[in-house]
Amino acid sequence: MAKGFLLDTQVLYWLGEDPGYIGRVTTKILERQDLYFSSVSVAELSFKMRFGKLKFDLSILELWQSEGILPLNFNIEAGTAFSRFSPEWVPDPFDRQIMAVAAANNLSLITSDSRILSQNFDWILDATK
Repeated sequence: MAKGFLLDTQVLYWLGEDPGYIGRVTTKILERQDLYFSSVSVAELSFKMRFGKLKFDLSILELWQSEGILPLNFNIEAGTAFSRFSPEWVPDPFDRQIMAVAAANNLSLITSDSRILSQNFDWILDATK
């Protein structure tokens, strides 16, 4: 049984910019106190901002933390878990790293990414539901 919930980068973005995309079940989950975000999501948002794919204010990190969403680093355990997720399944390395952080920390992953959801792991939840 998972000990909490890791929010995917897209879900974190929606929280700050467009919460209407988040489903009712996920909204209920977000009322809990065992929520996390990965340092990988911060890197992904920074990368997208740097290359003009996204306009986003990283001061939102303070908002996430004030809302009780705690940061998790990509650590040795996540690095080891990373090898479990094939690029053939999920080509985006940011996505595989986020999956690895969730797996290494025994967390459910909340995402809207269709490639991640198609893996049918019982610990991956659809953010739009």
